[in-house]
This record gives sequence, C-alpha cells and structure tokens, in this order.
Amino acid sequence: MLSRKLTNVGAGVALAAALALGTGAAAYAHECYNPSRSEQGDASAGANSQAWFTLVVADAIQGDADGGLITQEQADCIKAAYAATGAPASFTLMAKGAVGQGGVIAENNPNDWHAIDGKGIDHAFDAYGDAIFGSFAACGVAF
Repeated sequence: MLSRKLTNVGAGVALAAALALGTGAAAYAHECYNPSRSEQGDASAGANSQAWFTLVVADAIQGDADGGLITQEQADCIKAAYAATGAPASFTLMAKGAVGQGGVIAENNPNDWHAIDGKGIDHAFDAYGDAIFGSFAACGVAF
C-alpha cells in the first residue's frame, strides 16, 4: 500500500510540475483519462487500480505553492481561474500500462479529434490544456 501511495505521489508531482511549468507539457500531453466514466467509477479506479491515478487539480496547484514554485496568492488566483473555466476538478489518469506506439494509446492515430471526443479514452491536455495553462497565464505565471 505504501509503495502505491508513493507511486501516486510521484505521478502527481510530475503532472503538477507540468501543470505549473509548462516546459514538461509535451511529455504529459498524452495523459489518458476516460471522460465517460462516472465519478464513482473514477473514484474506484483511482483508489483500487495500480494503472489509474486520481489527480485533483486544486491539490496539484496548491502543491506548487507549497513547493515554492508559485506564491500562495498565485495559487489562489489560478485555482479560481481554473474553476471558472468549467473544466473538471479532477482527472483519473492512466499512470501506467498504456499499450500502443511509444507507450501511448493511439499514438499514431491520424484522427487527432479522437483525443477530445468525449468517448473512450481521451487526452487530458488535449481536452483541457487551454483551461489549465490559460489559468496560470491569467494569474501572471509564465511558462
């Protein structure tokens, strides 16, 4: 159980860094999530599966403030700006086990629109990257 928590923390820290800094965004641009799964299904997958990790966006932003990457004032601003976008408050992301080219589901699929169609597996940054990075930019945090 402890190793699973440490794995989840590591995945959260990595994604939070990408959220805050933007420089790692390309590496995380294919974070897979299931947009059609229920909240209960997400909670179960995030808590009981080694392949899925639930990231609460406000917690990741607060982690950036707690870690000194941004100020508390910026974190509060970013959290409010992100909440105003209407984007999901959390994502249950595939943390491991992706099967496909380069370890990414549908890496070479020429139909990029499938990454944000709300069916099956979508890509969090493709679907909500503008909301995430726009919230940081709106609060004066440059990438």
